[in-house]
Amino acid sequence: MKQLICCLILLTSLKLWAAKQINSVDGTDVLTSKFHHLESKAAKKGTVVVFLSAKCPCSASHEALLKDLSAQFKDFSFVGVHSNTDENVEMTKNHFTQAALPFPVIQDSKSRLANEFEALKTPHAFLISPNGEVLYQGGVTDSNVGPSAKKHFLKDAIEDTQAGNPVRMKEGRAVGCYIQREDT
Repeated sequence: MKQLICCLILLTSLKLWAAKQINSVDGTDVLTSKFHHLESKAAKKGTVVVFLSAKCPCSASHEALLKDLSAQFKDFSFVGVHSNTDENVEMTKNHFTQAALPFPVIQDSKSRLANEFEALKTPHAFLISPNGEVLYQGGVTDSNVGPSAKKHFLKDAIEDTQAGNPVRMKEGRAVGCYIQREDT
């Protein structure tokens, strides 16, 4: 009986997640201080939102892959989100200046977006359809060292979407450093 109740609770929570809509992502660029309001409906095929860190080696090891994906898939909008409260402004600016990502990285004050998305680690990626449906959420790859990955979860999800097919794998295990939130 306990197992049945646990399964029902799990299925209910998965159904709630599947129904979650993300219509926009807002924030101030960590490098330029420019405010960005990215609407999911503005992207031709979808929007990739990836939570990143200025000090997590796993996050950093995926930056080259994210650059390649953003260059390869021009019909998708990309945005990075920096939510870690234990990384100061100077460290964050220095890291993302050196990283030279070809898309904005916005500061997530008080981890509002991390909480809304239920993002756990860096990198934690989300692929959102133009109508706001979360098509994929989880790791960029199956490895905490991006270049040594055997599975490229995010790329596969983007390729499925680009081809007009349903995403085969809607969730992948996020590996990396936990997002440090403010104590409340």
